[in-house]
Amino acid sequence: MPLNIPTGSTNDISFGPARIFFGDAAATDGSSVTAPSTDVGFIGEDGVSIELGQEVRNIRQGNPSLINYSFYTQQSATISFTSIEWDFSNFSKAVGGTYDSGSANNFGFGGRADIELLGIKIEHQMAVTSNTMNIYVYRAQSESNLNFSLGQEEHQFPLSFNAIRSAYDFDGTALDASEQLVSFRRVV
Repeated sequence: MPLNIPTGSTNDISFGPARIFFGDAAATDGSSVTAPSTDVGFIGEDGVSIELGQEVRNIRQGNPSLINYSFYTQQSATISFTSIEWDFSNFSKAVGGTYDSGSANNFGFGGRADIELLGIKIEHQMAVTSNTMNIYVYRAQSESNLNFSLGQEEHQFPLSFNAIRSAYDFDGTALDASEQLVSFRRVV
């Protein structure tokens, strides 16, 4: 008989890629916007990375000094993936360039100071349960540089986006303080 077999649920085991959708950022006044529905297209084999980070401040007391209380001083959520398509609309969102939507053949960069805000939806269909994991970033801005390396394999364009605090979701519903950067929603 094997030893150390865990008692976890196989329904919570997940594997495989996700799809990413871009759209408008959630409104700041509580009005609704359409949830992201523009598929970013093909992405690299590494898939999508969602990094949640935080810094902790420890209050120490006594001698010897012991942690008596802790709280978070910073929190962040970063979405990263590698596009393998020459998609000028995605490039524009990544570095704040200009994109002529009337002609999919024009992309320009340089001289624009404002950062484009967007909404992001990550969708992953779970193979074991047929559930769908939806991950929402209601307001995001690029954290990317673009590097055009034209090698022998498929061309790759790493993109990264930071979540920006949002008080409302895409429907205009007020968000709880615990989900103002990112929300994970499992649809069963």
